[in-house]
Amino acid sequence: MAICSLEEAKPLIISTIQKNLSPVAVVLFGSAAKDRLRPDSDIDIAILTGDPVEEIVLYRLSQALSHSLNRDVDLIDLSAASTVFQAQILSTGQVIYCRDRDRLLAFHALTLKKYARLNEERHCIFAAERERIRAHES
Repeated sequence: MAICSLEEAKPLIISTIQKNLSPVAVVLFGSAAKDRLRPDSDIDIAILTGDPVEEIVLYRLSQALSHSLNRDVDLIDLSAASTVFQAQILSTGQVIYCRDRDRLLAFHALTLKKYARLNEERHCIFAAERERIRAHES
């Protein structure tokens, strides 16, 4: 089946993921979330579940979706992504399915808390590095 638009693809994406996993949420990110999908673009999808998802499961699901949608699909386990990547996906992505809004909001809040702490830690590192550079320039 050839899918003509992203809107047509969303129900297929959701149902395929639901057949294989029990997602809390499914989030489109990248060009698909920004309505800038080109013919050669892949579809980036993040899945939030209650448990870690094995890489082989993600691979098989992405292959099944790629075949059905006639384009490459990148599928990631949101809880396994880096804090920076989680924050990026949650701030710019498009939630296309949510089974448990409270769990998604709790995950989002925790991600933002970890991201803020990371930025505080990086600020100290960058400030120390700036001082080190200034000392060498003198």
